[in-house]
Amino acid sequence: MMLMLSLGFLACLILKEILCILCFTHFFLVYLYYRFKDKRIWILFILLSLLSCILVYPKEVQQQDTYKITEIKKGYYIGKNRGSKILIQTDLDLSFQDEVKVKHIEPIHTDDNFTLFSFTRYNENKNIRFKTNSVEIIHKSTSFKSRLYNYLKLKPNSSIVLSLYYGIHDESIDEIYTMLGYGYMSAYYIVLHVLKRKWDETKIRRILLVFSVLFGHFFVFTLAFTRFILYQLSTLLFTSKPNQMAFTILCFGTIYPNQVLSISFICPLLLQLVSYFCTKHKWIVQKMVLLGLMFIYFKKVNLISLLFFNGFRKLYGLIFLFGFIVQDLINLKLPDLTIRYAPRILFIVLFIIFYIQCLKHFKWKYLWICIVPFLEIYCNPFFQVYTLNIGQADCSIIVEPFHKSVVMIDCGQNLYRDNVERIIMPFLENKNIHAIDTLILTHDDFDHNGGYDSLKDKIEIKQVIEDSNQSVYVDYPFYNYVIRENYLLLSERESKDTNDSSIISYFTYDHLTYLFMGDASKRIEKQLMATYDLKADVIKVGHHGSNTSSDPDFLDSLDCKIALISCGYKNKYGHPSVETLKTLENLHINTLCTSDCGSIAMYSLFHFSFVVTNDGMFGIIWT
Repeated sequence: MMLMLSLGFLACLILKEILCILCFTHFFLVYLYYRFKDKRIWILFILLSLLSCILVYPKEVQQQDTYKITEIKKGYYIGKNRGSKILIQTDLDLSFQDEVKVKHIEPIHTDDNFTLFSFTRYNENKNIRFKTNSVEIIHKSTSFKSRLYNYLKLKPNSSIVLSLYYGIHDESIDEIYTMLGYGYMSAYYIVLHVLKRKWDETKIRRILLVFSVLFGHFFVFTLAFTRFILYQLSTLLFTSKPNQMAFTILCFGTIYPNQVLSISFICPLLLQLVSYFCTKHKWIVQKMVLLGLMFIYFKKVNLISLLFFNGFRKLYGLIFLFGFIVQDLINLKLPDLTIRYAPRILFIVLFIIFYIQCLKHFKWKYLWICIVPFLEIYCNPFFQVYTLNIGQADCSIIVEPFHKSVVMIDCGQNLYRDNVERIIMPFLENKNIHAIDTLILTHDDFDHNGGYDSLKDKIEIKQVIEDSNQSVYVDYPFYNYVIRENYLLLSERESKDTNDSSIISYFTYDHLTYLFMGDASKRIEKQLMATYDLKADVIKVGHHGSNTSSDPDFLDSLDCKIALISCGYKNKYGHPSVETLKTLENLHINTLCTSDCGSIAMYSLFHFSFVVTNDGMFGIIWT
């Protein structure tokens, strides 16, 4: 009963929206009535639901100018002033409890894309919405916590020790072990297993609980470590596993209501549920749960880490215990056998296997089901058009149904980061794209073709088009107004301006027609009007929405329904221009901009089309 109530409370926290919580509460109360027929349970869950509404209600955080360092991460720090937190990016060598003065703050923004990790949302869940790179040290801490950290980071092979002790991720350790805090957890169970042979287990658990709290005080209370302390406490208060899990859920949800979907909490909880409900072949189900969670949270899985998960977990426990003493033994790195494709229907498969296992009808032959998710990409019947959010640059990807062909238009770079390394390749890998049939480089600008040298070294590119006289060889009906085998317009164009030499792509699939303008100006748009009688349902507007493009008469002649704009967040060029946005608004063209809504995806199947954006917007395209 207590477990059911806690899972209901957890569901309320996950839903977050007050209205959704109230609707869920209504239906869950009906379930509780028919399941337990006890009014006291009703009252208790109503109270829990009201509590969840209070916990998830957005709170206004007042930004202060002075912060104390409370967390240290790889590449940045977290400062805290009362209830306010801020992300600090600086070259200064800071330690725990150092006080710094913040001179300037700005909202945290990253170029988020489908299926890829969102640093912005990650920090929002931690109630961190602002960052700064302008700080000065007010007071250098001399506390024991600070001195201990400074001592450890100077040790040989300190990166692994810091990862296990402070949760500071290191490349030599699979991220899941750091996120789940398995260094301390495994060390705890090793010590417990050794000591309980001679002393009473309950007394040992009490001593270890006190030691855990002290450890968190002198090191850091990570999410995983806090959850584990709560579970330690639950084992002393309750004897049954369901009540222990319920207590942990209720306490963790109350302390960290916005982080109940963190892998640091979800993974141990699911493994505990599997351990409790499964009777036979439990390890198979646990491995499948781990596989799914690794794909969902990390978008990749190291098969070596997955297969030998329990072994590595114990190894890191030993390193945690003896890392101070034997430094040379911890200089290790897991072999890399990584799969980067994350099937979306993996959840369904996991539940099927879990269901089979719970019914005690598990047979080895059912394992073939595990292969099904990896075939999903080849069974996808939708025509897909992606506009990636890569800042002040351009990159669009067009995927034919059933993965028959892939066309990429531009692969632009960013002056401050490698877009190919950080965004384009992870996206392609996640979509299980291992080759590009045709790469169209619209013109010779860094923000359009700057990533080509990097891209060609990482993925097979069968055809590169840099001249509008070339043809695109794909199976689906790309077409030109005059020559249907070609989809590039104004092939005989002459221009001294690099932007006006942009290759213009015009194609159709199903019932939708697409027009990609590159950086072409209004002069080229007028040439198009004079040469062709174009109609387009979707237009990728020219030059990132600049006022040098998007002539009102041209856009009106196209009879567009959707306009796509690729530009950087708060870019120095002021793209998209107010003039362009006003023109699109006056023509009643729905406008989607990557700087506002993130990456954009369009799907089409049998005259049914819809658009999805990275920020959660969904819309059906009517023709």
